[in-house]
Amino acid sequence: MIGIGATLFKVANVAGRKFIPSVLFANGEKGAWYDPSDLTSMFQVSNGTTAAVVDQPVGYIRDKSGNGNHAIQATSDKRPTLRQSGSLYYLEFDGANDCLATSAIDFTGGDQMSVFAGAAKTASTNQVVAELSSTISSNNGSFRLFGSSTIWRYTSKGTSLVNGSASGYGIPSTSVLSATSDISADQLTFNVDGDQEANPTADQGTGNYGNYALNIGSRDNGASLPLTGNIYGLVVRNVVSSAAEIAATEAYIATKSGVTL
Repeated sequence: MIGIGATLFKVANVAGRKFIPSVLFANGEKGAWYDPSDLTSMFQVSNGTTAAVVDQPVGYIRDKSGNGNHAIQATSDKRPTLRQSGSLYYLEFDGANDCLATSAIDFTGGDQMSVFAGAAKTASTNQVVAELSSTISSNNGSFRLFGSSTIWRYTSKGTSLVNGSASGYGIPSTSVLSATSDISADQLTFNVDGDQEANPTADQGTGNYGNYALNIGSRDNGASLPLTGNIYGLVVRNVVSSAAEIAATEAYIATKSGVTL
């Protein structure tokens, strides 16, 4: 009876209005959840001191998934800025070198991934929203959320790289990005604002995802492809999420980013 009740509770929270992303990690799923709307989860300094305030830099954002994969930035001029627009809160990345990064997250136990983000791009440059590893081109078992002047893109790589691209999203664009991938099954889906934009079935190669840092707002801790724009939320999870979980997470992030699905 306890197991049945727990399952029903989880389904109700996925399908219902009370959904929060923490239920996505209820069975011990690895990953992370970052929520700039929760000011108590952020600090100005990378050691987790000095409470975050609007219009000041953020050097630490807590992982609310329970996995402890907090993202930090020790270099002061690489820290994004906490902003507020009406009821919305977000991290603004300056397009120069802003980046938050985790310690290595061990995803080597599986070859599935789900990635969700609320993001805005405000310049016509190649830019990273989130990337597992310093650069996907050099590291097997990686993924990347990416934007340019006209597209959003999700890329998954086992030993072979496969892109799922969505065209027609110019500058500026604020979007809910949602992707799932399974390396061995050669499965990749990429949604923008709740609509499926790509479903390539090309060979992703072999192997599991790797044990790498998650870079947020740039590649390789600010070394290249910096985001000029905003991040309203980010969820990473080492399973292929169900249709109900995808819809609920997209809806949740849409409310955080001011997007109508």
